[in-house]
Amino acid sequence: MLGVYAIDISKKVLIITLLIFAVLTASFTFTHNMQLSNFLELEQADTLENVERVQNSVATEQGYLDYIVQDWACWDDTYRFIDDKNQEYINVDLQNQTLAGINVNVMIFVNNSGEVVYIKSVNTHTAEEMPVSDDLLAMIKDGSLLTTGDEDSISGFVLLEEDPMFISCHPILTTTYEGPSKGTLIFGRYFDDELLDSFKRVTRSSLLMYRADENMPADFQTKIKNASENPDRIIVEPLNEDQIAGYFGLKDINGDLALLIRADFPRELYRHGERTLNYMYWFLILTGLMTGVGVKFALDKLFISRLVEIDDFVTKVRSEKDLSKRLDLKDNDELYRLSREINGMLNEIYLAEQELKAQAREKKVLLDSLNELVVFVSPELKIIWANKAALEYMNMDLESAMGVCLKATPGISGPLVEFMYLEHIFTSEEKKSGEFTAKDGKVWFFQATPVTDDQGKIIGVLQTCRDVTERKEAEKLLQEKQVAEVANRTKSEFLANMSHELRTPLNSIIGFSDLLYEKIYGDLNEKQLKAVGNISRSGKHLLNLINDILDLSKVEAGKLELEYKEFELSSKLNSIKNLLSPIADRKMIEVQIQVDESLNTIRADEARFAQIMYNLLDNAIKFSKENGLVEIDAKRKGDTVEITVKDYGIGIKVEDQSKLFKPFSQIASFSSKKVQGTGLGLALVKQIVNLHGGYIWFNSRIGEGSTFAFTIPINGNKRTEGDSEVEASNIAGKAEDSES
Repeated sequence: MLGVYAIDISKKVLIITLLIFAVLTASFTFTHNMQLSNFLELEQADTLENVERVQNSVATEQGYLDYIVQDWACWDDTYRFIDDKNQEYINVDLQNQTLAGINVNVMIFVNNSGEVVYIKSVNTHTAEEMPVSDDLLAMIKDGSLLTTGDEDSISGFVLLEEDPMFISCHPILTTTYEGPSKGTLIFGRYFDDELLDSFKRVTRSSLLMYRADENMPADFQTKIKNASENPDRIIVEPLNEDQIAGYFGLKDINGDLALLIRADFPRELYRHGERTLNYMYWFLILTGLMTGVGVKFALDKLFISRLVEIDDFVTKVRSEKDLSKRLDLKDNDELYRLSREINGMLNEIYLAEQELKAQAREKKVLLDSLNELVVFVSPELKIIWANKAALEYMNMDLESAMGVCLKATPGISGPLVEFMYLEHIFTSEEKKSGEFTAKDGKVWFFQATPVTDDQGKIIGVLQTCRDVTERKEAEKLLQEKQVAEVANRTKSEFLANMSHELRTPLNSIIGFSDLLYEKIYGDLNEKQLKAVGNISRSGKHLLNLINDILDLSKVEAGKLELEYKEFELSSKLNSIKNLLSPIADRKMIEVQIQVDESLNTIRADEARFAQIMYNLLDNAIKFSKENGLVEIDAKRKGDTVEITVKDYGIGIKVEDQSKLFKPFSQIASFSSKKVQGTGLGLALVKQIVNLHGGYIWFNSRIGEGSTFAFTIPINGNKRTEGDSEVEASNIAGKAEDSES
C-alpha cells in the first residue's frame, strides 16, 4: 500500500516537473521580451537624463546672464549714470575687458523714454569692439526689450541675423532694489558655434542646433511642430541601430520656439542589454531542462520517502494519542523544520496552558497597580473579585472577601451600594456613574458597568471608585481665584472713576491756593502765606498720587491706550534730565547720558516714555549720595532699544527687592525713609513698559547702587494689536521672572 502511494506521488512529481518546465519556458520568453522592452525604457530614460544635462547647461548660461544684468542694473552708480552720463563710470566700469571678463557681448543702457543712453558691443574672446546688431536696435525701438515696471524683467533668446543671442533685460534700480526705475539695462551673449562647442565639452555629447526661422534637415522638420506647441518637452527617438537622439526647443523672449537642438548618443546600453538577454535566455532554458531531470530523481529519493515517514508518524500519534512521542528526521531542510514544528506543536499545548495562567497573573498585577478601588460583584451583590486597593481599603484579603455581600463590607461600599442602586443596574443594563461623599468627608467618583457573557446576559457589575477630594478642592480654589480676579478688576474700575471725581475739586483747591500765595486777592501775613504754600504743595502731591492711581487703574482695567509717534530719543532724554536738574543740583549729582549713534528716533508713546524716564531718573537721584553720579545709557538690541539708569547710591536690600514694581509698596531701608513716595512709580513704569511690548529688570547691591533697565521696540506701531497683547503678556511673565 505504501509502495502504491509512493508511485502515485512520483508520477505526480513528474507531471508537475514537466508543467513547471513549460511554465518556466513561457516565463523566460515573456521575461526576455519584457526585459528587452525595459532596456528600451532605460535607454529612453538615460537619453532624457543626458538631454536634461544639456538643457541645464543652457539654462545655467541664461541664469548667469540674468544674475549679471540684475547685479549691474541694481547699482547706485548705474542709477545715477542714466541721468548724468558720467564719463568716469564709462572709463572705470564699461571697458571692453570688463564685458569680455563677464562673457557679455552687448551692453545697452536705455532710459524711460526709450532713448539709448549708452551702448557697447565687444568680442568676448578678443575684447575688441564690434558693431551692434541692427535687429537689437529695432527691438529696442519697438519696445520689445524694454521693461515696464520696477519688478519687470525679460529673459530668453532673440534670433539676430548674425547668431542667436541670450538676452536679459532688467529695470535700473538703486542698490537697495528701490525705484522708481530709471530705464532698462540690456545684456546679450551670442549663442555662436564656440559657445555650442563649450556645451559639447561640458556635457560630453554631440550637439546640432538649428534656428526656427531657417530650413532644417528632414528629421528636424518632423519635430518642429511638437517643439513649437511645447518647447519644454524633450523628444527622444532612435536615429539608427547605433545612435539615439534627443530633441528639445528653446524659447525666445515672447515664449515662442527660437532654437531646436539635437543631442546624439550611442546606443551601447541597449545593444549590450539585448546580447546579454539572449545569452541568458538560452542558458536558462538549458539549465531548466537539466534541473528538471535532476529534481525528479532527487525528489523521489530525498522528499517522497521522508514525506511518507512524516505521514506515518502523524497518523500513529493521532491514533495512540501519545503526545510524548517525538519525530526524528535528519538533514537541516524544510522537512526537518516541518518535523521540528510538529514536535514544537506538542510543546505548545503545554505552553499555551502556562500562558493562560500567566495572562491571568498579569491582569491581576495590572488591576492591583491601580489606585482606584475595583470590585466585581455578582447579581446577588456578592464579591467575585477585588483589586489590591479595594482589599486594603476594606482591610480584607481576596480569599476572605470572595462571596461576601458588598453591603456588609466596611468602608464606603455599604452606603455606596444604596446610593448607586446596583439592583437597578442588573435590570436596566445601563452603566451608571457619579460622585459620592462619604461620612469622613472624602469625595469619591464611582462608576458601575454591567458585564455580560457571549449571550448578552449580565453576569456581574464592575464597580470602580476613585478619590477625587483633592481635585474638588483644586476646583474650589480656582473658582475663588476667578472671583478674586473679578473683584480686582472691579476695584481698578472703581479707583479709575473715583480718581476722576477727586481731581476736579483738587484742581480747584490748588488753583485758589496758588492765587492766594501770589497775593492776587490781597496781602497775607507770613503765617498765612506759609499755610497757603503748604496747602498748594500738599494738593499738588495729592494730585500726583491721584494721577498715578488713575494711570495704574486704567492699566489694570485695560483702558490705557498708547498714542504712538516718532520722536528724537537723545533730545527727549536731555529734556528729562533738564526737568530734574534742580533736584540733582541740590545734591550736586552729575547726570551723564550716552546714546548709540545708530539710535536717532524711536516710535512710542512720547508722554508715557517721558513718564518712565522721569520715575527712573527721579528715583536714581533720590537714592544717590551727594556728589554722586547717575548714568543713562541707550543701546540698540536688534529691533529694540535698551535703556539703563544706573546710580551709585544706597542700593536695595535683598529682602526689599520683592516689593519693587508692586503698587503702594516702598522699601524699608534706613535711608529710604528720608525720601517721600507713594510706591506707585515703579509699578506704573512696569505696566507702561509692558504695554509697549517690552520688559523691565534691575540689579542692586546694598551700598553699591542700583541699575534699572528696560527694553521697548524701536518701531512700536509695526506689530498688530493681537500680537502686541500676546507679546506684552509673554514679556510681562519674563519681567516677573527677572524680578524674582
